[in-house]
Amino acid sequence: MNRVVSHINRLLRKYWIFLLFVSSISIVIGLGVFLVATIVSLAFFNDPVEAKNPTDYFTEDELRKIQSEEDLDDEEYLTLLAKYQTYECPVKVDEITTWTSSEVTKESFICNYEILDRWNKYGEIDMDVLKKNILEEIDKDSYKVQRIVATNRNMIFRYRNYRTGTIEDIVLSNEELRG
Repeated sequence: MNRVVSHINRLLRKYWIFLLFVSSISIVIGLGVFLVATIVSLAFFNDPVEAKNPTDYFTEDELRKIQSEEDLDDEEYLTLLAKYQTYECPVKVDEITTWTSSEVTKESFICNYEILDRWNKYGEIDMDVLKKNILEEIDKDSYKVQRIVATNRNMIFRYRNYRTGTIEDIVLSNEELRG
């Protein structure tokens, strides 16, 4: 039921002028068009992203730390950052890439991405070129990167092909993040 209501709300927000125009011609035609649009929307489009409740993901203590200016040690900060980034996911990065989660291991801070099946449409992606682009775009002076460097971790961008399930990692070593 929530899915139907979400789609109806989305249709009303996006196409209210068109629906108003059609309804002014005839209420029956307007309702018919709205019914068909709802059915088509439900059949062919993904659900809109629903709002997440932070209390489902974080403890009260973690929420307090996120909202305060409290200084956390590097380990606690990175763990909380990964949890918060995962809470914000999924995030559409571009046409074929979606950021799905973040995680912290002893050796690395990992950002997980999913590549849609259309990856093959673009041919093979050169991971070395992608790594070079990431190194050029990453802000090495950012607070997050400095905390990763301080814990002597690598940063990994992990890409999973949705269709094949293959995983490719781009590893930025601690030295590369320092440079």
